[in-house]
Parts: sequence; C-alpha cells; structure tokens
Amino acid sequence: MAQFCKQCGTAHTPDARFCDECGKAVNAASSPSPAPAPAAPAKPAGAGVQRRHVMIAGGVLAVVIVAGGALAWLLAPEAASAGSFSRAIDAHLAADEAARDKLLCLSNLPYQKEEIRVASYDSSTRQWLDILVRGGLYNAPVEQSSGGWIAQSQFVYALAAPGKAALRGDKLCVAKGVKVASVSGYEQVRDMGGQQVAMATAKLALTDEAAWLAKSPDRALILQRLPHGDLEVQLPLALVDKQWQVTDRAQMHEAAMAMAGAMRNASGAQGAGMLDKLKSLFRFGAHPLVGKWKTSAGEVLEFTRDSMIDEHGKASKATFTAEGNVVTILSEERGGMPMQVSLSNSNNTATLMLGGLRIAVLQRVRD
Repeated sequence: MAQFCKQCGTAHTPDARFCDECGKAVNAASSPSPAPAPAAPAKPAGAGVQRRHVMIAGGVLAVVIVAGGALAWLLAPEAASAGSFSRAIDAHLAADEAARDKLLCLSNLPYQKEEIRVASYDSSTRQWLDILVRGGLYNAPVEQSSGGWIAQSQFVYALAAPGKAALRGDKLCVAKGVKVASVSGYEQVRDMGGQQVAMATAKLALTDEAAWLAKSPDRALILQRLPHGDLEVQLPLALVDKQWQVTDRAQMHEAAMAMAGAMRNASGAQGAGMLDKLKSLFRFGAHPLVGKWKTSAGEVLEFTRDSMIDEHGKASKATFTAEGNVVTILSEERGGMPMQVSLSNSNNTATLMLGGLRIAVLQRVRD
C-alpha cells in the first residue's frame, strides 16, 4: 500500500526512509516517551505534628531546668563573703539611728548649751574648742573673771549658727551616715548551737559628710575624737533566715553557751576550755581590758572585772561597758567622769581618752 510524504505529498514505498521528491525523512521511528518520574513516597500525616511536639517538649524541659536552678539558688543560704557581710552591716547602720550616732557623734561636752565655760587651766578642753572655733561652730572665746573670794579666769565659747545646725539633740555629729569600705571576718565562720556566726571587722567611710567638717583645717584631728576614731568597728553577725544579719552579743552568747554545754557533755572538761576560748574570741566574759597595761612613760595600770588599779597601786571600783573595740570606764574615784579606751584589732595596744582627748597609749603586759 502506497504511502505519501507528509511535506510534499509524493508517494513512496513503505520501507523508504526519505522522500524522493523533497528529501524529508519519512517512516522515522518515534522517540520513546520518557518514563514517568517515580512518585515521592508519601509522608506520614502526623510527622509535622510530632516534630512540633518534640520541640515544645524540649523547650518546656529547658524552662523547667532553668527555673529549678533559679529556685535552688534563691532557696540556698547566703554565702559568707565580703559582699554579704557589707550588705548586712550597711543595712544595720541604716536602720539603727542610735548605732549610727555612736559612730558619728560626740557627746563629751554639753554641746546643746548656748555657751560653754572653760577654766583657764583646762588646756585640753580649750584646745578642743579652739578646733571647733576654726571650724566655724563656735565664736572666738571671750575671757571673763569668775569673781568670788578667789577670782578665776575662764573662757566663754558661744555656739554659732553652723554649730547649732551640726547638733543632733545634745550631740555634735560629723555626718549623716556611714557605709562599709572594707570588711573581714567572713572567712572565719563558726557553728554555734546549730547557727552559723562570725565576728566581722569593718572599716567605714562617711556618707553625707557635714560641710563644716569637710572645710575644717583640722578634719583629721576631729575624726580622731570620735568614739571609733579610726572608723573601724567589730560587729557580731549570724545567719538568720538564710541571710547574714548583724545580731546582738547576747544572742551570740547564748549560742556559745549552748555549744559549750554540748561539748562539755560530750567530752567532760574539754568543753569548759572551749567556752573560755569562745568567750575570749567574742568577748562574752570579762571586758577585753582585763589585765596589766603599760604606758609609754613606763607606768603600769591594771584592770579587773570590776575595778582599776592605778600606777601607785591604788584600786578603785569601776564599771566597764564594751561597745565594739571601745571600752567606757566609769570609776568611783573620778566623780563619774567617763574614760574611754580604744583597742587595736589585736587587743595588744590601746588608746586612753578623757573628754575626747587622747591621754596615753597603752601596751598590754604579758605575764
């Protein structure tokens, strides 16, 4: 059966490959149609949902771990450190006005009076008031005669306006507050009766210093007259409700007694020795002046629990009040005039003060 060229219509045999008329290829084998691409395997319908669930579960687990760590940190007791002790002491001094005044105020003279009269022979008091005159707190003294059978000269110091502004009640104050500059003692924490305690030594710095003090040419001398002239205090601290807090010595004494009692029951006489050691460490027993002291002039003074013995061997009854490293002495022989002794950190040297003035430097005598 004849076949025809699709281009020119010329007939050709069935086995012809090209048209004799136009040369177009005829009977060309049709190219095989490409094989269909294999279908992608069908994804399970829940795969995406499962992946999201895994991601959500992982996120929840991470949050739980972080929250658990944060909770453990919040519930853990505060560590003994310079930061925690500084925070505790700063909080104590900020809240306790009486404690601040003991550090920042002078009460050795009746500063609330409009005038202070000083005998001409009382050179120590006059020197101190002359310092305050240079600081602008008092007017220059006026010399007067006391009259009477035996006329005595005295100097009258009148309180000036800046002096009135510097008063808090009947005390002369040098600043509004203090803060901890450095602290030690956090490395010596002890367990007493199940409570952690420590004795901190803090060096303080003034805050809101009085303008008259900042301008005074005798600033260093004025600061030396403060009860803690070196602005260094010793305070007992205890871990209460997982935070370090300043505590009172009575509470620490009770803890020491409980600890010593337990040790005494456990080891007999050894407990009594431990109590003596604790009393010495925290000054719970007798005041820290007990013993003999020598002045720079070679004179020897002795203090007992309730008396003092002067360089001539004369004993007089006295009461001792310890506050930090300062001991106030009231002797029956001195008409009620208090003396103060400021001890060094080692308790081996001390400064004896009378009326805010330094009288002598003492050195402990070891037997």
